[in-house]
Amino acid sequence: MKSLTVSAAAAAVAAALAVCPVFAADSMNVVSAKAVYSQGAKSDYLAGRHMTATGADCVTCHTDNKVSDSQTEIDVNCQKCHGSYESLGKKISAHAGHLSINSCTTCHGGHEASFAYCNNCHVFDMNMKFGRQKIPYVPQDLGIYKDAVPNRTEAADLVIVGGGGAGMAAAIEGARLGMKVVLLEKMPIIGGSSLLSTGGMNVTGSAQQKAAGIKDSTETFIKDTLHVGKGKNDQSLLRVLGDHSSEALEWFEKLGGELKLDPGVYGGCSAARMHFTPTGGIGKYMVRYMKPALEKSGADVRLNSQVVRLEKDADGRVTGVLIKGKNTGLYRINARAVVLTTGSYANNGEIVSKYHPEFFGMVTSAQPGSHGDGIFLGKAAGAQVNHLERVQVHPNIASGTSLMITLAMRTNGGILVNNQGKRFFNDNAPRNELGAAMLKQPAQKVWLIYDDAVVAKRAKVHHGYETLGLVTEADSAEALAEKLGLPAKAFADTMKRYAGFVKNGKDEDFGRKELPEPLNQGKLYAIDVVPAIGGTLGGLRTDTSTRVLDEKGAPIPGLFAAGEVVGDWHGEDRYGGNAVTGNIVFGRMAAQQAKSLMK
Repeated sequence: MKSLTVSAAAAAVAAALAVCPVFAADSMNVVSAKAVYSQGAKSDYLAGRHMTATGADCVTCHTDNKVSDSQTEIDVNCQKCHGSYESLGKKISAHAGHLSINSCTTCHGGHEASFAYCNNCHVFDMNMKFGRQKIPYVPQDLGIYKDAVPNRTEAADLVIVGGGGAGMAAAIEGARLGMKVVLLEKMPIIGGSSLLSTGGMNVTGSAQQKAAGIKDSTETFIKDTLHVGKGKNDQSLLRVLGDHSSEALEWFEKLGGELKLDPGVYGGCSAARMHFTPTGGIGKYMVRYMKPALEKSGADVRLNSQVVRLEKDADGRVTGVLIKGKNTGLYRINARAVVLTTGSYANNGEIVSKYHPEFFGMVTSAQPGSHGDGIFLGKAAGAQVNHLERVQVHPNIASGTSLMITLAMRTNGGILVNNQGKRFFNDNAPRNELGAAMLKQPAQKVWLIYDDAVVAKRAKVHHGYETLGLVTEADSAEALAEKLGLPAKAFADTMKRYAGFVKNGKDEDFGRKELPEPLNQGKLYAIDVVPAIGGTLGGLRTDTSTRVLDEKGAPIPGLFAAGEVVGDWHGEDRYGGNAVTGNIVFGRMAAQQAKSLMK
């Protein structure tokens, strides 16, 4: 991991001070600040290091005594001295990472310990200056804000709580419809768990399907989704999802994106409908196009801004939100409508282990702020909450990390073997079934195995895994077994037997229906994978218009929800590719329904 040295950073600042404008300190007590940050523990924060190593003053970073919650003005001043974020990306790999981070303050804090945001998912040994490897995000009891009083009040037409895929879609749509939109995200970056999505987008009736001669329909889509969800899905929501999926893809394509049809199918479903990008993970790719569209839309996007309470009037109508800003404190926004798009509760161990003690301590592939805030906010406002016991175990997490390996490595031909070198289950089964089977394997050790034929279908993704040091490769089954510590003969026999199944078109051991590759083309590759919490499937109850329902099934006026915070539509297991589609379909719909209130 490359890093600026202390001396290099000091020299950069010292040189920049000769040309950077210096402003009057106004109300800032510079003398007091120097006393605090020039000695003791705080002297190793960036504020102290800048003062002691370069002679910089408070006004070098602060042109006045105001700092927004998003801290964009600090980022601007950082780059005046150190160069643009893009230029730093050529020197420091973290600045060119997949999270689309474009702010210095995501990791670097002037008045607090800096930390490596990447290590919320990874375990990189980063040479992190002026801080530490990781500062965990922990769930917060929002009940403490029940009677809190705001320090100021603002107004908007539409407030969206949560800046993941669903929230971004809602904000873009709302702004385009002419509403004054404020998007609030409690984390320091935009994108949520959508940034970490690795699979694709399920669409029925797309131009890509038609070009490939694939016959599909909403009815078939519903049938397949019910198969994966064990029949426990809300079919009315699935119908909306299927009917609007092609429109959602067209909406994304108008933003500049381009998705291809994956010929593979998943979990015993009957049609190829997952649309993907050859450039890498679907989430990062979609955010790449949605983020500039969001910026151009005119929506007011505020980071480090946690909504801690929904405001209601005497008639039970939601009238706004109370926000805890990182730097501006508690304030209220009055709004004509509020949309909750806060994602899952996969990173809230208290909720997960309450329903599944066996999952206690299990890692998750969800973004670090997935604490279920929207569920707590909605419930406090009288919303109906369903099926928090529905927790999805994802079978493809790289061991020792929280990094999700795309299921496309299996749907396009990969298999799973245990530490005895043997297959143990249908490698293409629904996630929860496969994850449960992995937990039963000796020492819970499992490897994902694929070959060059699979790599050819996902080359960029594979090379990314190689760069992260996750892949072991060999020229033969015997050589790979030796590297992995597997019984060589047993593993070689497994690979030969599976190739025979592919040739004959029938998996005699586990009934896998899709057998695209015999795994005997070129090199063999292995990734050590473990089951982990991939997401949660319970949450707020909504109707087909995204209106949040109360305990009696009636809509709560002024309150809408979209994305993972909504329960029921996934059933007991999520059909991979539906979440990405749902973010756009239901996110846009929530904004459209909010607009209808304002006519």
